[in-house]
Amino acid sequence: MFSLNSPYHVTADRVSFAIDKAICLDTRNDKPIIPATSLKGIMRYNIENIINYNNKKKCSAPVPNNMCGKCDLCRIFGSPENKALLIFEDAIIEEPELSSRMSAAIERRRKTAKEDHLFSYEIGFGKTFSTNIKGLLSNRDDAMAACSFIYIGARSCFAFGGGKSRGLGWIEMKDFRASIDGKEVSIEEINKKMAEMLQ
Repeated sequence: MFSLNSPYHVTADRVSFAIDKAICLDTRNDKPIIPATSLKGIMRYNIENIINYNNKKKCSAPVPNNMCGKCDLCRIFGSPENKALLIFEDAIIEEPELSSRMSAAIERRRKTAKEDHLFSYEIGFGKTFSTNIKGLLSNRDDAMAACSFIYIGARSCFAFGGGKSRGLGWIEMKDFRASIDGKEVSIEEINKKMAEMLQ
């Protein structure tokens, strides 16, 4: 579970006649969600940064040529050569609300607003959000590696979605629970596996 410490924006492919950039909604009930793909992407990005910093690998998703396809991260999170062994669910937001804002595109070279680039975008609010991640792993060692990767990714997440530089999408992990074959895995076990993987 994460606390949602600011409004957020994740652009959806849905059409809204009142908003230029709408956020993702659950098609079953029209409630705001954080897409599984966004969570998986930001987690993998954070894990890669930490592992690359420790000189353990040099993979860099999502560019196929920059992914080895053979390391534990590629095997578990997926690559062009491997189907992902993790299934992420869309995150459910507690007490969601929607609003909208106006913004302008910036001309970086001249540091001025671009002409005719005023647009509206939707933002979501909430207290917390949570998700479930399931793994299709053949042995306990791979399952522990997956738990450790997810813990690293979740713990190092500080923001997601668009507009992070404007203060949108700031989050903090509040609770983390993992289990293998129905038996809970302790944070101590995860930390031990994580230290082993980062050596």
